[in-house]
Parts: sequence; C-alpha cells; structure tokens
Amino acid sequence: MLSRFKFKKGWSIIFALLVLFQTAVGANTTVAEAQTPVAAVNSQSYEAEAAINQLSGKAEVKDCELAVGCSGNKLVGSLWGGSALQFNAVNVDTKGIYTMTVHYISGDPRSLAVSVNGGGTDHYDLPKTADWSTRGTYEIQLELRQGENVIRFDDEGGYAPDIDKIELKLLNAGPGTDPNEPPAGSGQVYEAEGPDNKLAGNSAVKSCKAETECSGGKKVGDIWGGSTLLFQKVAAKAEGIYTLKVSYISGDPRSFSIRVNNNEKETYSPPATANWDTVGVFSIEVQLQAGSNTILFDDDGGWSPDIDKIEIISSQAPGENPGDVDGIGNIGKQIDSSKFGSIKVEQHKSGVTLSNGVYKIIYNTESGLSAFEWNNKTIAKGLYSSIQLDKQLDSKNYAEHLFSMKKIEKINDGHGKGIRVTIENRESGLPTMKQIYQIYERLPYFLISQQVTGKDILSTNDMAPLVLNAKGGIDIGSYSDNRVLVAPFDNDAWSRYQARTINTSLNNNNYVSSELTAIYDNTSRNGLVIGSVTHDKWKTGIYWSGSDNRLNKLKVYGGFSSPTSTHDTIPHGKVTGTTITSPQILVGYYSDYRQGLESFGQANAAVAPPLAFKHGVPKGVPVGWNSWGAYESDLSYDKVVAVSDFFKKNLQKNSFSNKGNVYINLDSYWDNLSEEQLKQAVKVINKNGQKAGIYYGPFVYWGDNMSQVVEGTDGKYTYGDIILRDQSGNPLPKVDGAYAIDPTHPGSKQRIEYYFKRFLDYGYEYIKIDFLSHGSFEGKHYDPNVQTGIQAYNQGMAHINKVLGGKMFISASIAPLFPSQYAHARRISCDIDGSLSRTEYQLNNLTYGWWQNGTIYPYTDPDYMTLVKGGSFDAAQSRVNSAAISGTVFLSSDDVSNPAAQELMKKLLTNKQVNEVALKGQAFKPVEGNTGTGAADTFIMQEGKDYYLAVFNYTNTPVSKTVDFARVGIPSSSKVKVTDLWTNAFSQASGQLKVDLNGAQSKLYKITVK
Repeated sequence: MLSRFKFKKGWSIIFALLVLFQTAVGANTTVAEAQTPVAAVNSQSYEAEAAINQLSGKAEVKDCELAVGCSGNKLVGSLWGGSALQFNAVNVDTKGIYTMTVHYISGDPRSLAVSVNGGGTDHYDLPKTADWSTRGTYEIQLELRQGENVIRFDDEGGYAPDIDKIELKLLNAGPGTDPNEPPAGSGQVYEAEGPDNKLAGNSAVKSCKAETECSGGKKVGDIWGGSTLLFQKVAAKAEGIYTLKVSYISGDPRSFSIRVNNNEKETYSPPATANWDTVGVFSIEVQLQAGSNTILFDDDGGWSPDIDKIEIISSQAPGENPGDVDGIGNIGKQIDSSKFGSIKVEQHKSGVTLSNGVYKIIYNTESGLSAFEWNNKTIAKGLYSSIQLDKQLDSKNYAEHLFSMKKIEKINDGHGKGIRVTIENRESGLPTMKQIYQIYERLPYFLISQQVTGKDILSTNDMAPLVLNAKGGIDIGSYSDNRVLVAPFDNDAWSRYQARTINTSLNNNNYVSSELTAIYDNTSRNGLVIGSVTHDKWKTGIYWSGSDNRLNKLKVYGGFSSPTSTHDTIPHGKVTGTTITSPQILVGYYSDYRQGLESFGQANAAVAPPLAFKHGVPKGVPVGWNSWGAYESDLSYDKVVAVSDFFKKNLQKNSFSNKGNVYINLDSYWDNLSEEQLKQAVKVINKNGQKAGIYYGPFVYWGDNMSQVVEGTDGKYTYGDIILRDQSGNPLPKVDGAYAIDPTHPGSKQRIEYYFKRFLDYGYEYIKIDFLSHGSFEGKHYDPNVQTGIQAYNQGMAHINKVLGGKMFISASIAPLFPSQYAHARRISCDIDGSLSRTEYQLNNLTYGWWQNGTIYPYTDPDYMTLVKGGSFDAAQSRVNSAAISGTVFLSSDDVSNPAAQELMKKLLTNKQVNEVALKGQAFKPVEGNTGTGAADTFIMQEGKDYYLAVFNYTNTPVSKTVDFARVGIPSSSKVKVTDLWTNAFSQASGQLKVDLNGAQSKLYKITVK
C-alpha cells in the first residue's frame, strides 16, 4: 500500500497525493438536479452532470456504461481543447480545509487544473485508470468558505479525464481543532505527550505555538542524538494490519525509525513540512497484536521530526497478488547451436539458451518470459520487460518474440569479450521492444537493457528492463536470514542503507532501492546482485516485495523519483525520441554477496572509469584538516594560520601525513576571508610544507534575491535566471535551505568558471564540492536537449572537470552515488560531528557501501574527525578507527586553540601503525550484513597473509565480543599472531578472538597467519 502524507496548510489548493484505483462497482446514490449534496458518512457528493453546473467549450454530459458504475450512470466528458466543468452551488456548513475526492475515468494519463471561487488554478497529473471503462479516485485538499462555493475543472487547452462526481469531506474546521483529526470513530488517537509514554535521551514535551494547532497544544521534540519516544499502551482489538498515522512537524527533511513491539526497526523519511509551525501527516501500515502494543520512535543517532500524535486505524492488508507463473514454459527441442569462446548459444523450437559455463539464460519465445540459472540452479524465473507510454506495454504480451542466430553481435569492451543477443518483441500497431542481453566469458554476471523504437515520437519516464510478478519468482536457494539491500540515492539528510527482511509486503514504496540491490541470505552469504551500470540519462529504482524467503515482485526501472530519496518534487523527466533506451542492468549471482557488490562496483568502473590523477595531484589518501567541524561559520584567517602552524609543529612530521603531503582545507565560510587573505593563506600553508584546499557548492543558491546578479556573468544573468524551475516556470522548493541551480544554464557555468579559476589562480590544490544532489533534480532545464536531472548533472559535473583541468583533488561531499566518474573521493555518509552515534551512522554506510572504494571512487570519505566532540577518549579513538578503515580521506577538524582538542590530536593522530592502515586506502568490509538500518560491529580487510580486524562497541556500556575466525575469513586451523595496533600488545589465538571493550571503545588489530 502506498504511504500517504499531507500537510496542514490553509492554501486554496494544497496538493493531491493519494491515488486509489477502484474497479467498477454498483451505481452510487445520485445527486438531484438542483445540486443538493448527497451526504455519505462524513462527506457530501456532487454529480458532474447536475443541471446547475456550467459546461464550456466541448464539455458535455455523456451516458456511462452500466458496467463502469458511474454515479447516476452519467459523466461529463470531452474536456479538451479549452473546455471546462464548473461545479456551482457547492454548499458547506463550515469554513475550512476539505478533502475533495475526484471520481474520474482516464484510459491514458491526463491532467486538469482546479480553481476555487475564482482563485488561482493548480495543476494535477492524474494517473491513468486501467482503461476507459474503469473509474479511479484522486484526492485534493482545498479551502472552502462557509456557504456557497464554485469549483472549476479546466483542461488547460489539453486533454482532461472524464469526470463522474466529486466528494467533499471536512478536514479542518478552523482554529481550535486539529486539521488532521479524523472523523469520530475512525481511529484511536495517542498524544505524544501522553502520561503513559516514555521519553529517553534529549526527548522532551514542548508547547506548540497556537498557529501550529498541535493536538492538545503540545508535542514531543528534541528527538536527536540517541533519543526515543515510546508509546507504551497502544491498544488493538484484534491482530491484524493497521494504518499508523503520524502527525509530525519537520521544517527540514528528517527521518525516524519505528519499532512495533519487538519487531525489527524500520526507517522512514517523511517529507519536510512547510516550516516548523506546520503539522504534516505521514501514514504507514503496521502489524499489531491483539491487546496492548508498543510503538517506538527512534532518531537512530541523528535528528528526527517533532511528534504531535499518532492515530491507529484498522486497515485491510493489501495482499501480494503476484502472478501465477510457476516457470516460463517448455522451450522444446534444440534445433541449432553456436559457440563464441566459452559462450554457448542454443536455439530451441520455442526459445533460446545463453550460457557461459557459470550461468544460463533461458528465454521462451512463445511466453515471452525468461529464467536465470547459476550453477544449474534456477535463481529467477518469469521475468520480462515493460515500458509506460500512453499505456503500459509488457514484452510478454507482444504477439511475437523473435530471436535470430544471425543477429548475434560479438563485443569486446571494459567488461571483457562476449556477445550481444537481442530478442525483438513485435506486434502490429505497437513500437518494437528489444530486450538486449550482453553475456561475457567467465564472468558471473550479465547485462540486460531494453530499447523501444516507434514510427512516431515516443516519450516515457518509466522504462523497466527487468520485471517480475510471480510468486517465489526469485529464490536464491538458502533461507536462514534473507535480506534485501535498500540503497539511498545520495548521502544527504543522514540517509542510511537498510538490510530489510525479504519477507516485506507492506509499505514497499518506502523501500525502493536506488541504483542497486542485493538479495541474499546473510548466514550463507549467497546472493543475487542487481544494479544499473549506466548513469547517463536515468535515475534507476528497484521496487520489490517478498514473502516466504523469496521475492514475488521486482521492477528495475529507469524513471525513479522520490521526495525523500532523490529529493525530487516533480516526476522524473520524460525521455523522448523515436528510439528510447533503458538503463543497462547488471544481474549476477555470487556465493558471497559481498564479492557481488564489489563486482558491481568494478562493472560500473568498466563503463565509466574513476577520475584519474593528473598534473601532480598526489595519488594517495588525503591527510590533513578541514575547518567545518572546528569553526563552522567562525572561520578566519588567523585561525587558518594557527592550524597550519600547529600541524607543522605537532603532526605532519609525526606520521600524520601521506609521503609528506598534508592538506589544510577551508570549508564553507571561506569567504569570511578577504581576497588578499585567501591568497596569503595559501602562501602560509605552502611555506609550512602543506597544500591548501577550498570549498564550493556549484549547484545551490543560498539567497532569496532573484534579482541578484550572478557572479562572473558581467551582469547578463540574475539568480532568477539560473535557478531550476518546474515545467510551469515555478522555482523548485528549497532543499537543505537552498534553491537548486540549473547546471545547463550558461550563467551557472560562468559562475563555476569565475570561482574555480580564482581558486586555481590563488594556488588551491584541493576542492570539496558540496550539495551536488541539487544538480540532479528534475526540472525544466535551459538546454532543450536535456530531458532528465541526471543528464543535467552529467553536464554540470563534466563542466567542473573541464574548468579544473585535473589540477585539483576533487572531493564530492553531499552527492548522488552515481554517476561517479567526476571526483577522486565521495563522502560515504552525511555529516559526522564526532559523537558515538554519528560514528555508528557513518559505519552503517560503510557496512553496505564499502564496495565503492577502489572501484567507482579511488577513495571513500568518512568525513572529518572532530575528536573533542566524541564525549570520551574511547569515543574519540573510535572515530579515528572508523575513519581509518573507511577508505579513506583522513582529515582532522578540531579547534587547535582548545587544549583538550590539542591533547586528543597529539595522542590519536600520531599512531604510526594506525595511520599506516588509513594510508593503505582500502575500505574494510563488514562481517555481517543483517543489521537493518544499523552498522555492523566487526569489519575485516585482508592484505596477503595479514588481516586487519576492527571491532566496535556502539553503546556506553562495557561488552565482550567473540570473533569467529572462520566467519571473518581468517584460517581457523592455524595459530595467528594478534597485534593491537593502538597498544602494540600482541598475543596468539586460534579459531576465535575474545574482545573486551569499554563503553564507546573499539579495537583495531593486525592478525598475521603463521
């Protein structure tokens, strides 16, 4: 079931969110010709065909087929070419915000504009119904005055759906009531500040402003840094599925995890509300037991929204409804075969098989379905491709599925030698859909893509080369602890990876993975890895649903956009042309999913190699200092000089450097320094034997003055010209407090040239580029050839590379995971302040993202080390360990005028053995991958006969852990030498290692096999 969210705001029309498709039902009660509203339960209904309504243009009342089930058996249609339907005499007893449910029919996607009482219009894109004989509903929130109102539907000169009726339901009766309060009896409300609840950490009951209209006037806030809110007595009459409606306040994007009873925590990211005085509602489905339940809200060590209340409403489980495919059908006897190196192609009467000795692809040319085998075991079956044009086209439903041995192409690319095999799906009147397989010699993976060609121009933002709708369609063959990896699009808003149980069939739209996934059993580590290897046009999403330790649904598609994942507020841009090509998808099965993820990274690097080191930029782990954790907005020239001097005197000659290279990097607020001070800072830094670094956000505008002239454009462009807008010309909403800038606009490119050439001229050799995700937002771009956000992002990042000319180390900070070829390093997580909870958060991103290091990026960046904010020596040491094992960019960020910070830096940044681990530039991989949204506590890295082991305690309580050598990959039959790299103490061990840790402590070992 789709998660639903809405904001409480007194706009004329706020927005439409929930779409409910419904099959034809019996006719509803009709409305009298005088437009007397029919009152349903807590709502009133108005017929489109009522005589009092006003129709203009081509709009007309039409009969509706009985099977469709229109209310009154009539509707208003022919809303096109400048036509309108106006509901007159819409009478309500109370002024307030209403939910208007539009009952409509639209066999293809159409839009309409809605206005109230002569006010401004709001545009809505209504999803298509199943056909022109099926009704759908669409909800819009609008504000009505007491008494008579007029609601107008306009086709905006295009084509609008046919309209059956509208229903109105009071949502907000004005001051003194909660606008999100449901009608009486619809659910049980529990106030966040209720006396039965338990608050922990920083969580506190706070008063709401009157205009916020919190239920009861209070809320629970300050849920951050390891804080929780526990609802202890949530009653359910019966076991079952319930809708949990969370009323929350969040002026910026924040997330929380929810644990029901003792079940696994699940992380959610409700959209930001309009401000910190606006309540939003976010709905999910939960399983409750009969009687009393507990519901825990946890900040996961980050920052969570304030909570006003929750409401529990009995719900109906949506069910799986997978297809009935138990196989793909018999492909008949073999009639031809051919070999291409180690690859064998066998043509059968009704299909074809493609094998390379590791896997086999079986395609049935009668059913249009495929199956995949590895090591003679079927892992996936019942797969096909789809595209959404004016209607959805599935490859399996085409009349013909054609294969020709003569059309096989030999290929030799970055992956290796292989062949390209194309299945052509053809049917009269439909565009040709090609399913393209690339098979390589001896590799455990293949690539699949989709190409659709028509006589006329095609346009889509939903193209899926890999689709499954079959119960148990993906079965990896082991069932101890089955997981599906959900990857975030970028590293903003403290996003986390999530290793979800495969047995998830509720709220699955919250678990769409970005660009990649792994479907694996953590115990055996057997796993199927799927992900995109091309990132030139599409944002790729992976939707899935499973039960019984198998996947029943899978859709790997180009066209993913999400307010919480990609931060898009409009749909993915449509790719247009007579031929449209999908993203290319890797599919591979591995005995260890970790190897599979590393292979996925290598495959991406084969397509788009990581950024090379040129012009004397040191090829090695960057070591040094960054200003943000130490000084934030209080950066000054004197502080930069003090840091440079401190490093020269205390650190850089005491092992905290990389072959003598040390960076002193100015972060945001470098413009506190004058132009002359910026130049002089470089001279001081260079004189101290160091390199200077700088910071910039190329795709963001932090101001609000749209008349402000853009720097470097000689007055030709203002910021109003270069910010990114939607198709209607409206600026996209701010994200992270900043407007997105269009990377394709000449003004934005000139601004980049202006600043970056200054940095080069001043002598800066390292640049941290931040808030890059803004450059990937969907919108209407200046360049008419750019149709999607990722196309724009590629153009903008390529321009940055061109301007810098390979003369600076480029570190991408807040940035999409892909495309990856424009930076030497990328932050593996969001900001890390040095606290223990943030260390755990950073290591969640290492747990499931270590594979990026050395494949798509030369180095993964764990963010700076602000040791004084650790809270204890052990926590500060754990922060150093977490950075040392992460890939890495090894930067300190403490205030050198603080004696406590000085002491920690001298003690923790000068351990030669630990620093040598960091300088290896290798990310440790996790031992376990079943931590949900948490981090693994044990990581391993092998170098010849030496193994490096890191063990963490994320609690403030002492613990003892036992590391099983066989599980971590160390030979268990041999005695090994174990060296603690912090104390240099050593011991011998065999088979296992017991590790005793203080609260917040971690250990870093070197283990040598004799």
